[in-house]
Amino acid sequence: MASSIRPKTSFFSKKIVATIILATLFLILPLFVSIYEVVNSRLPDDTSIDSEIDLTPHDTDIKAIFASYDYNLNEVRRGLTSVPKLFLSSLPENLEEISDTDERKEIFISIILPLILQVNEDIMNDRKELSEIMYSMESTGDMSVEQRGWIEKKLKQYRIQSFDIPELYSRMNIIPPSLAITQAAIETGWGTSRFATEANALYGQWTWDDEKGMVPLKRGDDQSHSIKVFDNLMGAVRGYALNLNTHPAYEDFRIERRKYENPKDIDVSNLLITLIFYSELGYEYIDNLSSIIRVNRLRQFDKALLSENIFQEARLDQAL
Repeated sequence: MASSIRPKTSFFSKKIVATIILATLFLILPLFVSIYEVVNSRLPDDTSIDSEIDLTPHDTDIKAIFASYDYNLNEVRRGLTSVPKLFLSSLPENLEEISDTDERKEIFISIILPLILQVNEDIMNDRKELSEIMYSMESTGDMSVEQRGWIEKKLKQYRIQSFDIPELYSRMNIIPPSLAITQAAIETGWGTSRFATEANALYGQWTWDDEKGMVPLKRGDDQSHSIKVFDNLMGAVRGYALNLNTHPAYEDFRIERRKYENPKDIDVSNLLITLIFYSELGYEYIDNLSSIIRVNRLRQFDKALLSENIFQEARLDQAL
């Protein structure tokens, strides 16, 4: 009897287990999938530290983005908070549709400020590295192969032909944020120009290679320049800083800046006149720089600091 009962019991047990598994699949799995899809829809495509945050048109309220990072420009002005590492890769195309001029300016400043602070931070890290190498040379009279390689790389980056370490140290210096914001504002009409929105060209840098630039609509037949296109806004700011730190036309700028032993003490007002050749407007351009800095209280940002949060880059999709 025992041998004839066990097979039936085993078959019955397996049938119950199979029924439970099927019920679980039909009832629980759809619920799990639904929850997963809802949660996943609220996350960026790639949540790794160095990923871009791909913002959809429904998420591109720029003020809401700033608020989510606790980014308050008024508190930054007062020195009450730091600036988040929020790096937008492009400007919104419709800044000009914001009727409130002050609001439009605040948005533009909020976008540019983290970029120039990051560029300056990178420059200062290199400057610190160079200082340590210089100190080591004074102590030992020599440098390592790695140190020499690093210096040669930086000499090339800063377009110095000879092995001139003091000149490298002089050029490897920050750009006051108030100046970087003002020049970008003038060049782009506070972020509304075609070059700014379509080419990430914040400073109107020229190139003679049309494949790397955007041809100006009013370029004369006797002209061959284009406005250089950048992959993102950070690239434009890096290019601008390197331009001021290397181009012969801005040697007076670098000489005046050199008078400040501590970069944090740089007085932007003393640098403005040295940029007389930055624009064809000459002294009128200098007056414009001075006026915009003063009226918009931009010098308050020269002491601003980046926060210590992780690096993230947000791409703004064509709308506010």
